[in-house]
Formats: sequence, structure tokens, C-alpha cells
Amino acid sequence: MFDNNAKEQKKEVSEWWNTDVIKKWDIIYDEYSVHDIEYLKNRQNIILKLVDELRKNKKIIKVLELGYGGGQTALELGKRKFEVHGIDISQNLCELATKRCRTNFPNGDFNLTVGSIEENYNYNDNYFDLVIVCGALQYLFDISKCMKEVNRVLKPGGHFIVAQRNHYSLSNMTTFRDIVRTFAHFILREKHELHPSYKSILVESKLGVIFKRYKDSKLMNTNCMLKGYDEWKYKIDKKKVSSTLLSRLLKKNKFIILKKLGSYYCFSEKIKYYNANIKFDRFFKKLADLKFVPFLKYLGRSVVILSEKKAF
Repeated sequence: MFDNNAKEQKKEVSEWWNTDVIKKWDIIYDEYSVHDIEYLKNRQNIILKLVDELRKNKKIIKVLELGYGGGQTALELGKRKFEVHGIDISQNLCELATKRCRTNFPNGDFNLTVGSIEENYNYNDNYFDLVIVCGALQYLFDISKCMKEVNRVLKPGGHFIVAQRNHYSLSNMTTFRDIVRTFAHFILREKHELHPSYKSILVESKLGVIFKRYKDSKLMNTNCMLKGYDEWKYKIDKKKVSSTLLSRLLKKNKFIILKKLGSYYCFSEKIKYYNANIKFDRFFKKLADLKFVPFLKYLGRSVVILSEKKAF
């Protein structure tokens, strides 16, 4: 049953990322929406800053990016003269990212391929100096399998940067629905992401044991209950990711955590609050940098963790 569920998740995710959704990820860093641009650019800037700090103290040649998407970060890595490798489940994104990288930096060494990042990689043990995964782990059936394989292909003393959307961010606690969902995520120890709708919280969480029988009822399908519900064509159970979960999995897979950072402290997910978000982000970053309130860094829209593979 476990293997069948894993195969089904991989199939659905592959089909999803080979649809027209790639058009969004071609432009999302530049012109899709101001909120997404700020969120993704902030996270990318932190990743690249960590990379630049690492190469000051250590020689980095071979870099692997998992789930490279539209190739925006792969391009920046190539510009730093790294030998850039990548694995992504989408053939469409592979073609898009390869074109972006080779068009914008023809002299770069880009080797972007198609494959699952939670299966065996076609690389030898201890091959890479640095591995990066940004915003892809939530689509996996078993995140630990991915991390185990990263540990295999990473050199002893090599670094692993993980950047993921944080489900305990400030922006997930600024409306009543978001607060209820966050509370359900925490109290019920949900493993998968719930939609910010009362129907999702009652039917798709562990509370479904009680309420699932009423999913087609008139009450459960009122505007009030459905608001925030996203009916997906693809059967994808997105993992609920947090700083705590990532830290636990990294330690389980023999990584040493060196640094944890928060990215983009937005007040709201709504685009109309963009200007307020920018001001709030600047103010909150200053607070998060203060040593006497370190926990604030875990409230960012994304969490970024720098880790190291244990040396022999």
C-alpha cells in the first residue's frame, strides 16, 4: 500500500507540473503578482547570500538543485561559475529552465535533467559540494527519502540548503480562518496541508472521522464553509512543512544544522496589502535579528536552513 501511494503521488505531481502551470513559473519571479515576487525574491536572495558566504571559506565546484522549476536560481548559480546540475519532475520545466539558463548565460555549465527527487539520483556517492532544494519538498510522499539521497551524493563537510514555505508564518495567522487552520495543523498534528476553509478543516483533517460523512450535505457546501477551498483536479497531498519538521528530518538523516533564517515577514497573503507588507517586513526583520527574540525568525513566510553533512 505504501509503495502504491508513493507511486500515485509521483504520478499526480508529474502530471500537474507538465500542464500549463509552467507558464506561471516562467514569469512568477518577475511579473506574476507583486506578492509572489516579493516572497520568492526574498527567499532566493537569502539562499544566494548563504551560497556566497560559503564559497568565501570553501571551494565549491559542483552544485545540485532539486526541483529547479523555471531555472531562476539555477541561472544565478551558473553565473557564479559553478557546475550546475538539477533534477525536476517536469519535462516542460526542464525545457523551460534549460532555455532560460543557456539564453541568459551561454558560457554556463548547466546539466538539468528530469526525474524524481525522492528516488535514487544518477550520481556517485560524495559527488557534490552543495545541494539546494527550494519550495519542492511539500510535493513529496516521503521527504526523508530525498534527504537520505542528498546525504549520499553530498561530500563529507558539504552543505545542504533547504528553503520551504512555512505553515506557521505570520501571514497564516491574520484572519480567523487562517488561525483556525493553523490551530488544526498544530493540535491535530496534521501531516498534510489543509485549505483555509471550514470544510477542509472538518472533512480533510483527522476530524474527518466524524465529519466526512457530511461532506456532500447542504450545510457543508454553503459559501461560508467553502470559502478558501481549492478543488484540485490532481490528487496531491501537499506536506505541511515547518521549521520543526525540517530540523527533525535533517538531524534524522545525519545533517548538522548550522543556521536557521526566516524570509519575508508579510502581514497578509492578500495582494491589496502589499505596501503594508513591505513596511511590516522591514520592521519585523529588525526584530527577528535581535538575539533576545530569536523565535521570531520562525514566523517568516519561508524558512531557510543551512546544514552540513557530517564529516567521516
